[in-house]
Amino acid sequence: MQLHLAAALALMASFAAAETTTEWLRSEAGGDWTSITTDPFVEQLAAGTLDNSTLARYLVQDHKFVDAFMVLLASMVAQAPTLDDRVPGAKFLGLIAGDENSYFLRSFDALGLSEAEINAPPAPVTKRFDALMRNAAASGKLHEMLAVLVVAEWSYLTWGEAAKPVAGLSWLHLEWIDLHRGDYFASVIAYLRAQLDKLELTKRQRREARAAFLEAVACEKAFWEMARGVGDGEL
Repeated sequence: MQLHLAAALALMASFAAAETTTEWLRSEAGGDWTSITTDPFVEQLAAGTLDNSTLARYLVQDHKFVDAFMVLLASMVAQAPTLDDRVPGAKFLGLIAGDENSYFLRSFDALGLSEAEINAPPAPVTKRFDALMRNAAASGKLHEMLAVLVVAEWSYLTWGEAAKPVAGLSWLHLEWIDLHRGDYFASVIAYLRAQLDKLELTKRQRREARAAFLEAVACEKAFWEMARGVGDGEL
């Protein structure tokens, strides 16, 4: 009897300690996850030492896939199983279309960017990230959509929460940090992760989610490097 009880308790403990899908995916990314959440760009952003040309290059390229991101998020909302599952995503979609898009436009003005600079061609990594988002949206596969969204938002929450802005930091720097931290943004990431974690995935779906997650991580890493001028964004 005691042996059976011990075995049952051990089994229950193993279930309690089981990794969620999003925890597993993050572990699969290995050191690249650390790279995209601790990039020197973020440290310089919070310290106020990031030069305007680097910030401008980053913002111009980032803004180029806002449309693809909105398509992906809207597609995820449409694929979500219930109204309760859709509402938080729909509210977040409104923030992207409102406060975040407004930040980009105001930043372009503050940085004195010309139309030619704003409409510069997308970098290779920008095109690849845009394609990843649109392909995930078009796939109709909720697990793939969520895998990409989780990378994009969870990685930003991670660096946003760790950022330590210096006193008197320019609004150009501080507002971008504030958009990616705080209770509301943390609730969005908790929602996205929960949506993926509660899916009962087949082995094939786990492989698909993993592939999408790791591709998104690779894109994020190359994007930071492109913004800092380390590379041209080729993967």
